Amino acid sequence: MSGPKQASIHIRCDYDLANEFKQVVEKNGYTKSLVLRELMQDYINTSKNHSMRSEQDVMRQVLKKGNTIKAAPLKDMTADELLKLAIRMAEKHI
Repeated sequence: MSGPKQASIHIRCDYDLANEFKQVVEKNGYTKSLVLRELMQDYINTSKNHSMRSEQDVMRQVLKKGNTIKAAPLKDMTADELLKLAIRMAEKHI
């Protein structure tokens, strides 16, 4: 049996930045790959949390106290934006 599929990512950056990154990573006892994977995961998590907050903000604007619908924030959204919002919200509850 084989393990999960692996992918390689190649980036271009300034030589000094790459060299300093390598030195700091090695000094701390890690590998460049490990640190970059962790940075990638942190970026993904931050991005997801940002999306969740913005959806919650939209819903707070839409709903008043007593669950009365306030349509003003939604009327400026396109049908495509409304559909994407509904799909993201549904995915979180599945």
